Amino acid sequence: MKRKGTIRTALIGAAGVLAVGTLLAACSKNEPEAPSGSPAGTKSAGDSTADAKRGSMSVTIYDRGAIPPEEGTYDNNRWTRWINEKGPVDVKFVPIPRIGSEQKIPVLFASGEAPDLVLEYDQTMRNQLWAQKQLMPLDDVIDKYSTEYKKLLEKYPQLKKVTAMPDGKIYQIAKVAKPITQNAMVIRKDWLDKLNLKVPETIEDFYQAAYAFAHQDPDGNGKKDTYGFNMNAHPIIDKAYGSELFIIENGELVRQFDRIKPAAEYKKKLFENDVVDKDFLTDKTGQKAEQDFANGKTGIFVASTAVIKKNYEILKKNDPNAVIIPIALPKTPFGQYSPDFSPPIDILGVVNAKTKDPKAVMQYIDFILQPSTVEMLDYGPDGVYYKKSPDGCPEPIDAEKIKKEVSYNGDYKMFMTRPNEKMCMRDGVSVKSTSAFDQEWIKIVTEMDKLYVDPSRPTPGYTHFKLRPNVEKDVNTTLNDGWNKWHDIVMKAVVSSGDLDKAVKEVKDAWYNSGGQKAEDWHKKWYQENKDKWVFMEDLYKMKVE
Repeated sequence: MKRKGTIRTALIGAAGVLAVGTLLAACSKNEPEAPSGSPAGTKSAGDSTADAKRGSMSVTIYDRGAIPPEEGTYDNNRWTRWINEKGPVDVKFVPIPRIGSEQKIPVLFASGEAPDLVLEYDQTMRNQLWAQKQLMPLDDVIDKYSTEYKKLLEKYPQLKKVTAMPDGKIYQIAKVAKPITQNAMVIRKDWLDKLNLKVPETIEDFYQAAYAFAHQDPDGNGKKDTYGFNMNAHPIIDKAYGSELFIIENGELVRQFDRIKPAAEYKKKLFENDVVDKDFLTDKTGQKAEQDFANGKTGIFVASTAVIKKNYEILKKNDPNAVIIPIALPKTPFGQYSPDFSPPIDILGVVNAKTKDPKAVMQYIDFILQPSTVEMLDYGPDGVYYKKSPDGCPEPIDAEKIKKEVSYNGDYKMFMTRPNEKMCMRDGVSVKSTSAFDQEWIKIVTEMDKLYVDPSRPTPGYTHFKLRPNVEKDVNTTLNDGWNKWHDIVMKAVVSSGDLDKAVKEVKDAWYNSGGQKAEDWHKKWYQENKDKWVFMEDLYKMKVE
């Protein structure tokens, strides 16, 4: 389901976590060379023998507007040329604007112009395409033509559970990766020290720190111009209270209402006591909150790791003495929870039902999954962008060259699986960087993973939002409306000193007036039928990715 707010920014598509392995030989003109272990018979696209055997297919590629003009376009650049020359099939890349892709792709299907392989994060859109019979079942295709992806399914049977549709057949392609932090909460450690405060552990500790940050002049400029917390990220308070649409309770999957009011009361306390920016609701994109943090005006900041890193770097330039540390979400009477994390399973692709050469599609998928291909797309030729290192993490040679010629290729490796990866880079930062800021950031994100990818402090909800089951269209509408109206109604009451009991009643009425009972009945029935078959939140924490 889709949600409002800025704290659920998905960052997985171009995660930037690098694999380990032997780097590859440099080639002429700095163009990537063929990886070792390429499929047997793979030759240049111009070889007549190879042409007779080669299949062809098309695949979407997100157009993020990030390719330098001299590098080409998203359908023709050094990486697309390498894939076509060294891969087993001829590939046509079809650029799709990243913003609005979930609307653009269905239009392509409706017009009969959709590519063979469609890579898209939006679960709702994929489900709708399946309901319209636009997708190809992949069980036989995988069995007949795949080697690499077939091995993945055998090693991680959880993949089949979540990539199958209600008819029991596989229609989706997924990847496996070690889970990492997606969203995080950081606090100004230098402000804590200045005001003689401890790192917050409970929800009351959190309030005391946030209140002090807003009222005790932590930046020492003699003005009351600081905030305790970026309130545009208010859904993180619901996370702290374990408040989700559906939770598992007493052996059933139930719609939860009891935690809405306690979380709302806490938000109201922050708002009415001038702990937060009272104009936060006008900050639709979160840009004001980011600027406040970067300018040293916010003590506790919640955002995606990439957003935190970008703005912390600005903050450090403005104030070299600023120090942040990640903290666990505070304990509440309902327990202790964590923000959303990047799960070990991510569903990313579907195959057009009208594909004429499914074998070629499977060959392409297998080629991208090969470790040698992963190495090439991550590092490029040895000695051009990175050089070998005994510890398995290549050392960057020229950061500007990497930024210009490599950094835009993330979506070409969108469904790459790296189960044995060593963390060599996070959020565009190499562990081998000599920058003091980069080294500090690596320590910060390492600590984030320890705090947030922990079953003792789970993300609330019955499963990860990316792995929820395929629901009927009207039920999905109810879920979307349920989330949005919940937060809209509650926050309207918070900022207007409204009656929270009345607000919760309005939330319930809105839910049941838009089909809430059907949604509850559907989920209860689905859970009883699938509680031993699906991948739930606890299963994700237990899943060993190796």
